[in-house]
Amino acid sequence: MLTILLTMLAATASLIFSTVTYSLRQVSRGMLQEKLEARGAADRLEAIWNRRHDLTLLTASLRLLANISILLGALHWYRSDAPLWIQYLLAVLTASFVALMVSIIVPSAVSRWAADSVVAAASRPLLLVLRLLGPLTLVIHAVDAVARKLAGRSHDEHSEVIEQQIVSVVEEGVKEGVVDEEEREMIESVIEFRDRQAGQIMTARTRVVAIELGASLREVKSVLEESGHSRVPVYEGTLDHIVGILYARDLLKHLGMPPEKFDMRSAMRPALFVPETKPLRDLLREFRLQKVHLAIVLDEYGGTAGLITIEDILEELVGDISDEHEPKEPPQLTRLGESAFEADAALSIHDVNEICGLRIPEDADYETLGGFIATTRGQIPAIGAHFEHQNARYTVLDAEPQRVKRVRIEVLAPTEAARG
Repeated sequence: MLTILLTMLAATASLIFSTVTYSLRQVSRGMLQEKLEARGAADRLEAIWNRRHDLTLLTASLRLLANISILLGALHWYRSDAPLWIQYLLAVLTASFVALMVSIIVPSAVSRWAADSVVAAASRPLLLVLRLLGPLTLVIHAVDAVARKLAGRSHDEHSEVIEQQIVSVVEEGVKEGVVDEEEREMIESVIEFRDRQAGQIMTARTRVVAIELGASLREVKSVLEESGHSRVPVYEGTLDHIVGILYARDLLKHLGMPPEKFDMRSAMRPALFVPETKPLRDLLREFRLQKVHLAIVLDEYGGTAGLITIEDILEELVGDISDEHEPKEPPQLTRLGESAFEADAALSIHDVNEICGLRIPEDADYETLGGFIATTRGQIPAIGAHFEHQNARYTVLDAEPQRVKRVRIEVLAPTEAARG
């Protein structure tokens, strides 16, 4: 009788630990916060969320111990005069069935629909488990580190493998019609966002609209009206010496005063400066903390490389964002046919390769399509100039003396490319 009771307790423990383990893997921060607040336990959120991976390891280990106890109980229950192999077979079959039900089938079903509620309900015991068995996670992490070192792998490589697996699953979803193209692009944008830096998406220096510190009120109003921008950098002498940011709304209090009394320094705000290598995820966090929407991007010598806005960052995740005040501009890339495109020369080489299916080197001194063309030709080509490179023909559609503006790209068939 005692054996049956202990086995039932082990099965119950396995059910609880398994349900919590599955739930920890599926819980979302937002829903968990909501459930904890409803229980008056919002202060547990950070501890649970930040250590959820350690908690998963601990609850999975406790589940394993419970399942072993089920097997031992079954072995004791089936002790008889029957041959030993029959006793073992019956015990293993019984324990396997019980473990299948309490460790997999029931917990996975519960966690699929109520993961947040389960973790919230178990939050206090989980913190107790973490306090008592926390040192065990150090051993687990040490074993993991040794195994990773012996395999010659790193955390970054592991992340890349996971990212590749996610992309593969998404691609399969697109083929099967489960995931549409827009959802695929969104998911891939989120994955790539981790590695993107400010210098890769900034508005380049040559395209920055800025105002000289000594500009008159009339000149300032003219620049703001013509550009359509609500925030513009203010420079002194050259664009490499940015002294602040002027907000259009801050001009309202200056409109009623005599123009000669306008003082740019009292109207502008301090500028936020960031290096080209600033990760976008860190910059987005800094924007939020400092409550600003624009930063000046500096090159390695401290000069102005360009500027970046919070809108630029969000567009990396959700695509183009525009409003009724934004001037209409030609799209960065338009498909003209099955193998022909019209592109803005400021489009990054990464995007050109991805959209057009090309293999332009991305580790060279240029970052944009215009830079690639100027580097390849050794000059700024005139309008109408064209050339072939690898499996594509490039034709300059619009250009200025200082830069190429728009380009036509024709992807050539293998035979045509070989002939060219």
